Amino acid sequence: MPIQIKAIIRSARIWPAILASGLLVSSCTTSEPLTSPNGLPGFSIDCSGSRWSGCYEEASQLCPQGYIVIDRVGDTDTMVSETDGDWDLQTIVSRELMIECR
Repeated sequence: MPIQIKAIIRSARIWPAILASGLLVSSCTTSEPLTSPNGLPGFSIDCSGSRWSGCYEEASQLCPQGYIVIDRVGDTDTMVSETDGDWDLQTIVSRELMIECR
């Protein structure tokens, strides 16, 4: 492990950020009802910080008779922060699945 990364990990100031990022990674999916273009009930499911499988599991629970994927949007960004001369890179993943219930 590079010396700079070891110094960041040892820094007492970094632990709250590590814990917060862990919470983001383990975050749950959220959903909002919507009306599909066909006029049928559907949902917009946000599973940012989770895997796509989290979106599909939520879709199966919301639409037990099945669903059709209307749209699937995923994006990854990198955020750079600086604390006391140490640089930290964080990857931010956003995922959204829009479905229509059958």
